[in-house]
Amino acid sequence: MPKIQITPEGKACLNVGCGGAYFSEWTNCDLLPGRQVVGHDLREPLPWGAAVFDAVYSSHVLEHLPPAEGRELLAEQLRVLKPGGVCRVVVPDLEGICRLYLQHLETACEARDEDSLRRYRWAVVELLDQMVREETGGELRQLLNRGDVDEAQARERFGDAYRGPKGEPVTLESSRADAKDAPMELEADFGAKMARRWAKWKLKLTTGDGRDPRRSGEVHRWMYDRLSLTRLLEEVGFECCAVKRFDESAIPDWDKYNLDLSRHGNFPRKPDSLYVEGRKPA
Repeated sequence: MPKIQITPEGKACLNVGCGGAYFSEWTNCDLLPGRQVVGHDLREPLPWGAAVFDAVYSSHVLEHLPPAEGRELLAEQLRVLKPGGVCRVVVPDLEGICRLYLQHLETACEARDEDSLRRYRWAVVELLDQMVREETGGELRQLLNRGDVDEAQARERFGDAYRGPKGEPVTLESSRADAKDAPMELEADFGAKMARRWAKWKLKLTTGDGRDPRRSGEVHRWMYDRLSLTRLLEEVGFECCAVKRFDESAIPDWDKYNLDLSRHGNFPRKPDSLYVEGRKPA
């Protein structure tokens, strides 16, 4: 069983599918292993015993799994939680995306000016593209390459993931260092280096070098709104399920570890998100 990190406050917190946003004081897992990241395929049972974590967090992971596999992942999160532990699930907000699409549709139909049409095209792509794209980047990449975007709209919807007009990446703070970009020479353990290299090779082998978005996990396999996600958590076995704000959580010491906070200020890191929490029955 991989090592479980304990916070200075004495809590064990798990970040599932962490990508580049994590704290070293938490236990973190993602497909590719890193210095502070346990390599794990989330379609398999989590590699920890039952009732060992005080909190489990996942952000923009569930939508990349088919519904049945997503349910199994949530059941695994319930299993590894201690009684009374908190599960926080963050996904793209289907309801919010649909409302914005309808809003921009109405405006574009009335105004018919180029700015309104540009925002409408973005809304259509945001709603559909990542579910149906057949090449990496899809229609969104085409919009960005053409410069056919409203900068304010792109920043509002992408948040910290937005890349500027010159393609400059938005990097996370050092406390949220990107494990996938960590220099290999910083890996303290030779076994960890080899595990990471093996995972990269296996990923290329199974995804066609990442060129097929359906095989690489790039596409959204399902979408959730506040009703469907809350009901799913309840069906899996969680109780007290409720929608939260990005800066509101029952996870211990959330003010210190808020993984949904933008590095630029007091607003969401991923503004298109829905946040739902549930507790494991005591």
